[in-house]
Order: sequence, then C-alpha cells, then structure tokens
Amino acid sequence: MDFFTHFLMGILLSLFTLNSFNFSIVLYGVIMAVIADFDIILEPLKRIKDTPLLSHKGISHSYLFAFIVSGFTSMIFSLITQESFFLASVVGFLFYSLHLTLDFLTASKVPIFYPIIKRRIRFFIDRAINIILATISGSIILFYFITFFLWPSLYFSPLIEYILGFYITYFFYRIITKIWVQFRLPKKAYYIPGIFPLTYLIYYNQSSEDELSFKLERKLQFRKRSSVIYQSNIKKNSKEEKLFIQALEECKKYVFFLKWEYIIPLFKENGKSLDLYLVLTESYFSGSFYSIKIQFDKDSNEIVHLKDGFTYKNSK
Repeated sequence: MDFFTHFLMGILLSLFTLNSFNFSIVLYGVIMAVIADFDIILEPLKRIKDTPLLSHKGISHSYLFAFIVSGFTSMIFSLITQESFFLASVVGFLFYSLHLTLDFLTASKVPIFYPIIKRRIRFFIDRAINIILATISGSIILFYFITFFLWPSLYFSPLIEYILGFYITYFFYRIITKIWVQFRLPKKAYYIPGIFPLTYLIYYNQSSEDELSFKLERKLQFRKRSSVIYQSNIKKNSKEEKLFIQALEECKKYVFFLKWEYIIPLFKENGKSLDLYLVLTESYFSGSFYSIKIQFDKDSNEIVHLKDGFTYKNSK
C-alpha cells in the first residue's frame, strides 16, 4: 500500500484510540505504522545470507518481526519518555501490525505469518500503489498538517471519525467486492482490483490436453460485458512451452516474481531471436505493465538477453 495511506491510517487510528494518553504515545503509534517500510536497512545483510526474506516486504512484514521491533523500540521509548513499557509495546505491536495488515490486503505477497507459514500470501483487495487513493490520502495529510498549526480545534475535532469511517467503508467495500466476484469465477480465474472502485480485471490461466491459455480481461462492476487486454496460447510439448518453462526458472531471481504471480507469456519474432515477455498482470495500468523480456536464440534456445522493467502495451 502507498506510503500516504499507511501514514494517514496511523494518524487517524492514533488520534481516535489514543486521545486519552500523552501526545508522545500518539506520535509513537504513527511512527510504528510506517516504520516497516524502512526495511531497506536489511539489504546489507543479503551479503551475508542471500535470501528474499531480507528484501523489501520480506521478513520485516511478518507479525513475528513486529513483535521483536515493537519490544526493542518500546524499551527505548519508555526510557526516554518514562511512559509504561507495557503500554508502549502494545501500541507499537498493534500499529506495526496495522501496516502489515494493510499490505496483506494489497497486490504484493508478504510472509505475514512467518515462520508458521513460510510462503508469502495476500488477500488482494487493492493495488499496492493506487494513485487515486494515494492522492486522497496525501491531500488529507496536507490538510491536517495545515490545520494542526492554524486551527488545532479542527485537528482534534470529530472530523477524524468521519474520515476514518470513509476508509473503513472503502476497505470493507473492497473486501466484499473481492469475495463476491472471486466466488462467482470459474477455476483458475482470479480477481484483480482496479484503480477505480467499480473497475477490476480478471486473470485466466487455463490448461487443456493440447494447450495452455492465458487471458486478462477488463470489467466494470454490475455489467456483464468485458474487454480483453491480453490473450496468449501455448501448445503443449512445443518449443514455446519449453522456453516458457525455462523463462519461469530465470524469473525466480527477481523479487517482483516472488510478490506477484499472475503471468501472461507473449512471444514476438525478432529476426534471429525469439522474444518472450512475461507480463505480470497485477502491474497493469492504463496500457503499461511490468514484465521481463527474455531474448532466446532461435537455433540454440539459449538466452542471449534479459531485461526487466515497465513498458507500454503498444511499444512491444
């Protein structure tokens, strides 16, 4: 989830639940609600042990890590402010966990229950970066920043309850939509939330005796019509299937392919080479997508070039 919404949810919930405590506790809750995304400090440890758990949204996005970090930071916080260590540790754990729970509801898979469940999981009701939601959250943060200095009574007014109610309603609506749409889909079809609440995508990954088929559709809620964005078919036991399997192995080195999973393979002839785009459909927005482009030699089937990044559909 975007930083603005993480930060704003921390502010709203801190002010709503901790208003009877000292302001230092409120501030501590806000800091703990965003601190998980500073896990970049773990990157140097990958030199000692190369594991995806030390990457962004790795082990730092687990409830176990939340417990450890909240215990450590609460000790420092209580020594500085003389606040109760028990209160600080509870607040620290709950607000750190708020961040993890919000990320669990977005596109990127996280090892939230590590080490009980070691694989990354998600519920996926919203995009990791939702431009519309981030703009709304950022605007509210700016509004509160200004009113804190110019109109403090409004800052601590019941307006907080209405804004918090808006976000709770928004996330509840997204959860219900995900459950309702996914329940009605056939097997091997998956709901992908759109940027706008009434739009969403459907990813299909079907397998028959003869071929593998992939498709991404755009849909509008309450309407049966849909439009196909991507569609791809690979014959089984073909050269394309072997290259596709080989490409999937190569992609395990890329962090995005640990966090996202809905892949569409797109082949393109390119002189003496055959280009394969592995499109991650969770990244699709307004004609752009994240993909890995793998260039194979047509004769030897060896990889001659590999590149990842964001591109536009019409620029392939």
